[in-house]
Amino acid sequence: MIVRIFALSGLALGLVLAAFFPVAAGEPAPLPDPGGITEVVAAGPSWETFTNRDGTGLYHELLREAFGLYGITVKRLYVPSERAYSLVREGQADFMTCHDKPVRSLIMARHPMYANKFHVFFRKAAHPGFAGPESLEGAKVVVRIGYYDQSNFPVPVRLKEVTTGESALGMVILGRADFYVDDINFIHQSIAAATLEFDPDDFAVEPAGQRSYHPLFSDSERGRKVMELYDRAMERLWRQGALQPIFRRWNHPVPDYDIQ
Repeated sequence: MIVRIFALSGLALGLVLAAFFPVAAGEPAPLPDPGGITEVVAAGPSWETFTNRDGTGLYHELLREAFGLYGITVKRLYVPSERAYSLVREGQADFMTCHDKPVRSLIMARHPMYANKFHVFFRKAAHPGFAGPESLEGAKVVVRIGYYDQSNFPVPVRLKEVTTGESALGMVILGRADFYVDDINFIHQSIAAATLEFDPDDFAVEPAGQRSYHPLFSDSERGRKVMELYDRAMERLWRQGALQPIFRRWNHPVPDYDIQ
């Protein structure tokens, strides 16, 4: 009789544990129904190694894998960031890739597509004691339009926006700005594309902060639905170990995904 009681107690305990810890069964949560969506439109600039115009790049590959889980195709519109925001607001695109914070009328996905330190390019002789972000206080900092703002820096800076990274680089080389701020990949691209002659040994590139980059969606029924599809797909791909090889293939660091 005692043995039977313990057997029943074990069975009851198992049922209780199963009720409170259903994930332990090992089956991933089902993906949401796409609700009839067969195509989504992404908008944003063409960035080398991220959104190459030939359809290759980190963002292209992540989106194909994520929405491919639902049989959804991804169309790309190559436009400047500010235009991409407008297209999403107007319903001509489903989301913009990518930014580190929400912008007016747009909402940000939970899971990033990229995360990395951003850096500053500066003349060594002008800032011999550079000691990180605090050294930017009061300095004239040049950035590309829409890419950075005061919230990205722990100290007050004088921001100047320009259209290209090459223009920002040139302002520092010519002494018209103290620092050019950008992702390290974009700084290297700007240096490679520079038309001004300069001695690289006279300049330095140092880290100045870190942020993650997320797709931005319209705050609408469709926008929230497409964002849900994206976030849930990224969680599935992460659990399957499918994201890490994509980041390695494009030589970019894997973000610290908050996925249990």
